[in-house]
Amino acid sequence: MSLNTNSRGRRVAVLLSIALSVAILVALGLRMDWSVLLDELGRVRWVFIAPLVGITLLIFWVRALRWRHLLPKDSEISRFSLFEATMVGFTATFILPLRVGEIIRPWVLSRWQPVRFSVGLASIVIERAFDALTLIGLLGVTISQLESVPPLVSAGAKVMAFLAVAILVVMVAAYLGSSQMIRLGERLIVAVLGKKFPALSKKLVDMVEDFLAGLRGISSIKDLVWSVLWSVVLWALLVALYQLGLWSFGITPSWWVGATICVMIALAVAAPGAPGFVGTFQLGCVVALTIYDHSEELAVAYSIVLHALQMITVVVCGFVILNRRGLHMLEVAQKASSR
Repeated sequence: MSLNTNSRGRRVAVLLSIALSVAILVALGLRMDWSVLLDELGRVRWVFIAPLVGITLLIFWVRALRWRHLLPKDSEISRFSLFEATMVGFTATFILPLRVGEIIRPWVLSRWQPVRFSVGLASIVIERAFDALTLIGLLGVTISQLESVPPLVSAGAKVMAFLAVAILVVMVAAYLGSSQMIRLGERLIVAVLGKKFPALSKKLVDMVEDFLAGLRGISSIKDLVWSVLWSVVLWALLVALYQLGLWSFGITPSWWVGATICVMIALAVAAPGAPGFVGTFQLGCVVALTIYDHSEELAVAYSIVLHALQMITVVVCGFVILNRRGLHMLEVAQKASSR
């Protein structure tokens, strides 16, 4: 019964996420002047495609470099295998529902390198924490640069930037004294939620323990620092990618526009959506570019080009890697999901 319930729940989640993406696309489509949209697509200067592909691949190489610092140093791990596993994982995210690539990535790495699946999965949790940390800081700084932001929002942005620093301090403290942080976290959660919401309290305690277990997988304070630095490089490259995308449309705004697009896309794709972030990616671009008084038609045209370029680059590379390794995506997804 539980297996059937779980399977039914997954199907419902898939249908709801796809429905959300379809709703976004329909809403945007109804608002579009399609002749203007086609004109905007005609503005693309294709000479920029090669650099955009190059930056996209570099972004995934940096992800692999950062991932190495999030794994234990007790065995040699090939950085190229980390890159390949990253590409396969994101390929799965682009074409399969429910972001199964988050599970596939550590699973294929455990097949190719001496890394236990549980250790790899814990490292993905920590990777997401570093991404969230960097995004919060970038969001705070970006909002503070907008000219029309109310003073209260600007103040909130500064608070968010400060919060990013505070989270980093907590992560370092958790790394240096994980057992003490676990006890402190458990006590706080139980004190606040334990009596009224015992089930939620237990779930949160488990999440804290999983997070700190993954954090303990980082071998040294040096690796922790490198993880932060590579996170900054990664998000700087993402900003550069979206800024270069603007140049490909003949637009040369300040770099804060590229940063705003990066932030809004990241926030939008965090919501449940269809495989490959279809719909949510477009929404993020529209929100970002209309802030700077660009048309929705330009924003959608921009989203189509940047999204298609990233998806094609990743999926082609992912399937080339799978073919070279003698694997098939559906088989990999089934085995990884059964773990």
